[in-house]
Amino acid sequence: MTADLKFFEDKSKKTDELMKEYGRRSILLSVFRFVMFVLGVASIIIAVAMRQTLFYFLFAAFMIAFTVLCIIHGKVASKLSFYEALRIVNSKYMARIKGDFDGFFSIVCNGLKRRDDKEEAVRYASGSEFYTDDHDYCTDLDLFGRKSLFARLNVSETSFGRRAFAGELLGGGDNIRSAADIKVRQKAVKELSDNPDFLEKYQATAMLGNMKKDPKALVDFASEKKPVQKSHLTTAIILICLWMIPLAAVIFFPDYLRVCFLGVLLANLISWAAGVKNNAYYFNAADGMPSQVATIYKLYSLLETSGLKDEYLCELIAGKGGKTVTGSLKSLNIILFFAGLRSQPLFAFLFNSAFPLDKLICYYMGKWADSYGDSLAHAVTDLAQLESLMCASQISFVSSVNSFPEIEKSENSDDNAYFEGKDISHPLLAPDSCVSNSVTIRSGIALITGSNMSGKTTLIRTVGVCSILAYMGSKVPCSSLSLGRMRIMSSMRITDNLGEDMSTFKAELVRISGIIKCAKESNTALMFLIDEIFRGTNSDDRTEGALIVLKNLSAKRICGMMTTHDYAMIDRTVDTYKNICYYHFSEKYSDTGITFDYKLADGISRESNARFLMKLVGIE
Repeated sequence: MTADLKFFEDKSKKTDELMKEYGRRSILLSVFRFVMFVLGVASIIIAVAMRQTLFYFLFAAFMIAFTVLCIIHGKVASKLSFYEALRIVNSKYMARIKGDFDGFFSIVCNGLKRRDDKEEAVRYASGSEFYTDDHDYCTDLDLFGRKSLFARLNVSETSFGRRAFAGELLGGGDNIRSAADIKVRQKAVKELSDNPDFLEKYQATAMLGNMKKDPKALVDFASEKKPVQKSHLTTAIILICLWMIPLAAVIFFPDYLRVCFLGVLLANLISWAAGVKNNAYYFNAADGMPSQVATIYKLYSLLETSGLKDEYLCELIAGKGGKTVTGSLKSLNIILFFAGLRSQPLFAFLFNSAFPLDKLICYYMGKWADSYGDSLAHAVTDLAQLESLMCASQISFVSSVNSFPEIEKSENSDDNAYFEGKDISHPLLAPDSCVSNSVTIRSGIALITGSNMSGKTTLIRTVGVCSILAYMGSKVPCSSLSLGRMRIMSSMRITDNLGEDMSTFKAELVRISGIIKCAKESNTALMFLIDEIFRGTNSDDRTEGALIVLKNLSAKRICGMMTTHDYAMIDRTVDTYKNICYYHFSEKYSDTGITFDYKLADGISRESNARFLMKLVGIE
């Protein structure tokens, strides 16, 4: 599957037609429900007023019909809600394919009135809470924010899935997956990208489940495995059996029926009141769990019937301990349904006065945790991994040219310091304006020259982003890519910090010293990306400092890219550094302005357009 906008446009039309159809059904069923209810009320009034037996039967018939219509209407309403969610999901896909971030966030905020709600929706869709300054490359490679990799690729609607995908973008430092593990993920991503219908259905289902909060209470309850209260079941059985007394009183001593009936109710209430404190553990855990369990159950139901065949995907979908996740959650789903019935204090009082509902709920919750508690945390973790793979599959849709990279199999760090990309492009650039380039770096350093705005910074960001995508098992926007498994570190967006007495130059020194320290102390292959090194100091210091950095980063297990306007430094590397290759960007001038082709070429450029650009903006 590639970035085929027409597929999603056709899907949008079909979804709109289904929404109209189910909307009409919903309106008709609402009318019929109302009619049945009115007829039922009229029948019982006539039956009571006129003492006509026939109208009692009519009342029963109308109420049965009303109940059936309510059930059918509920299913139709659920279908309508699903197709509404599906339309939103499909619209997001189309916005991503077009590279229309403004349109994407308009969809995200559609229908929201309050500014706080809009800001929260944008925060959720952009993944801004995952942004961190203290990271190898997070500040430089546009991982999170309004126009970011997360915003364009994330299709996870659960808190744990979003966190898993953010973790993939942030990488693992020195802990890089083996080539075999990446290959396993690539196969899984391939099957997911070939099933866009399934991906949209899954996302719409998760969206309706509103899983923005972690199911912490559910997982904690399952993992704690508090001993099952067998006394709960024994007491419940006794209380149920007590109802045999009023039944016997009907036959043998009817004069005491009322006393027996009230006695049983009193026994139930005393037992319920005595156990409120002990049962609080279970009901506190159950608070908020029903919708989360129901959503996880639905998501696994969808996965288990999806027909996905990839071995790794099937392993994640399969439950632990020989039972499917839906099989283990089904009983908990039923238990929590009854827990929901008594959620209001009045209902809890009424139910427990007639039946030991609380004791049975607590007993069966404990029994479920004892039987399946260990598997629940695994199920949530596996679901998070599945959703991160779904996010990784999105390059297939947003980039018309894409391919799976070849990953170096050797475990030797010296063999892994290379990047060979053909027609690589940045996945955040609009498809109609994106320019691809080919880059080769092997155990060496690429110095990139060119005038302002020519594309130097975008190129090194593209190399970094393509590497991140490769390591998560995703396709990459390129014709082909081969690379080793390297730790990625960057120094690009440098800002001062008055609160920490940190100037721009000092902040850059700290970042670059971190790269050099890693180069010296780590045994992992390293890729570094440095933009306009030491721009915050004078030219002589910049040149000398840059040469020192190049010396420290010249090793067989290191490769990297550095952009610069420092031609004095360039001249001093030409004859002394054998591990450096040179690339450049160029431009064309005319009376109306500058034209950039953004195409990378071999060699060094000594062009400068600063004065020309100043003149264009009125600085002469």
